[in-house]
Amino acid sequence: MRTISLYLKCIFASHKYLLFSIPLIAVIVFMAGLYFASKPVFSSMMTESSSITNDILINMASLDSLRWSVILVIGLPFFHFMLLPKLFYKSYDFILPISSTQKLTAYVLLALIISLYNYLIVLALNYAVEVFFRYKYWDAVIQAFDRKGFLYTTIEEDSIFFNGSLTLKMLPHLIMIFILFPIFLFSAIFFRKYSLLISAGILVIGIFTGSYIGRLLWEGYSKMISNPVYLGIHNWAPILISTLLCYIGFYYFLKEKEV
Repeated sequence: MRTISLYLKCIFASHKYLLFSIPLIAVIVFMAGLYFASKPVFSSMMTESSSITNDILINMASLDSLRWSVILVIGLPFFHFMLLPKLFYKSYDFILPISSTQKLTAYVLLALIISLYNYLIVLALNYAVEVFFRYKYWDAVIQAFDRKGFLYTTIEEDSIFFNGSLTLKMLPHLIMIFILFPIFLFSAIFFRKYSLLISAGILVIGIFTGSYIGRLLWEGYSKMISNPVYLGIHNWAPILISTLLCYIGFYYFLKEKEV
């Protein structure tokens, strides 16, 4: 484990910008998403509470949480992976005293660190929105319900007032990063230019092709299956097996480069 930690330290020592770029990019993209994807939420944040009518306050209780931020949780780490220099083309990298297993483990831990750091920033931003709405509008919304005669009415738990709490449920979605990570690793090896864009194109084509073949084979029959265990295996087993094979293939690629 010491060798892995030292290798990671070397990587991060030459990429100190990640400490600042990850939160900076997350904030910029989050604010852009807030403006373009959640305009009612953004407008409410810019409006003075004294000028808001009862009807607007009541409608505010049903504002959707920022569910689109799950895209930031999954997508932004790959943007930062793309900013990393080509780790696989450095001549000295394959003569370091580190085994293929340790190197692959280091790459996965690198992805985990970047993903968790990005997730915590997005989580903090979502909680900030929740705190803002609770502090500024919670009492006003409850009073608006009372004035309209809607007694004992509560604010919906999937609304913007519980935005941060719902974001905690996004944590399991991080598994998607590690399912897609082997594609990034292979694209970095085989495509020196525009590797992320090419791998994204291959991924999209693969998804559409797989979906088309799946519909073609199961058309009219999938609705007849009600066993949740079988459905879970059917949906996830091929993906997980493919991911595992990609990791194994990448391991043997590193193994071939050992001196």
